[in-house]
Amino acid sequence: MKLDSTPRLILWPLSLCEDQGGRTSWSKRSGGSEIPSVNSATRHPNNRFIALIEKVIHLFRQRPHGFLPIGLALGLMSCATPSAIEVTYTELPNDFAYPNGITATPDGILYVGSVTSGDVLRITPDGAIATAFTETEEVFAGTSLRFDPFTNLLWIASPDFLGQEVNGEIVRRPHRLAAVDRSDGTVVWSSAIPDEGFANDFALDGEGGVYITDSVRDRVLYLSEPGAPFETVAADPLMTPGDLGPAGIAIAPNGDLIVGLYSDGALLRVTRGTDEAPAQVTPVNLPRPLENPDGLAFTPDGRLLVLEGAAESGNGKLLAVDLSSPEPHTVDVLLEGLDSPLNLTVIGDSVAITESQIRYLIVDDPSLTTPETFRVVTVPLSDSEGDDS
Repeated sequence: MKLDSTPRLILWPLSLCEDQGGRTSWSKRSGGSEIPSVNSATRHPNNRFIALIEKVIHLFRQRPHGFLPIGLALGLMSCATPSAIEVTYTELPNDFAYPNGITATPDGILYVGSVTSGDVLRITPDGAIATAFTETEEVFAGTSLRFDPFTNLLWIASPDFLGQEVNGEIVRRPHRLAAVDRSDGTVVWSSAIPDEGFANDFALDGEGGVYITDSVRDRVLYLSEPGAPFETVAADPLMTPGDLGPAGIAIAPNGDLIVGLYSDGALLRVTRGTDEAPAQVTPVNLPRPLENPDGLAFTPDGRLLVLEGAAESGNGKLLAVDLSSPEPHTVDVLLEGLDSPLNLTVIGDSVAITESQIRYLIVDDPSLTTPETFRVVTVPLSDSEGDDS
């Protein structure tokens, strides 16, 4: 059968089960061969971030990636276990690698960005995929995307993760962020991050502004609108442990900011300050450290969704934290076996996740094979009760 490169939607019945070691695997439900298992230096002033990126570049060039020319979505049928859930996989085009930023519009359209490209994909509810925005000199990556229906702007975090080779040396452009008009794809504003910072993720304030995590300057910034001065909301010693600091961010129902520390494995609560008092930063009491918490989002019922990127173990997870439960707060595992999940967005009664497979670039492990395809994982929240972590 001849396959073309046009993305399309195909549903296969699969079962999502645990093996004897407790790891999640897939197998084709209606005969046929088994589907493979899902499991498969950052402080800028101290040059740890530069060292990490040099390692990434070395590994990236040793292992050029290839893709399969097919667009695919896999619908998973649940196993006979209480915690099994229906999951959909949407495969991305063959020329789009290492997905990261993701956001949704009120009418169910997804936008997906990349670690290594400024191109942004548009995925409609019927599964059609097209390029919504093409890389520019101002937007060369999309590690976080947030669509603001208040302004019709698409916010894009654009760090120069890999850099460019110029005369045999790696040169990195200043890490940037941008606001793009969704109606015509024009960049209405862009800026470098102050003090050579690294914009990791966004949270919308609902009034046209954004909160921004800076992973190398260990702070949370705020912009009231495109072009406004950057304000520092919080810069606290609790944000400094580990190599890579503040990453995911979400606004809690009571207005507090919840921030994940990628390397340290902790969550922080930021109660915003006033003119008279600074912001208060306190740890969120959890039963265990998290393995590289990254994307964060709140569900309509108030649960905090957290992605564990799991750079070392490779067993990425979707967690739900009940911040209203007694301390240490309850942490449920909704899905595991994800390959380097980086970001997520709530879309209706589901959550869509970018499965980046970025471990292939940052972990020096000869057993890791070249990623052939990349995809977005969609998990229904109504069925996601989970198991205690």
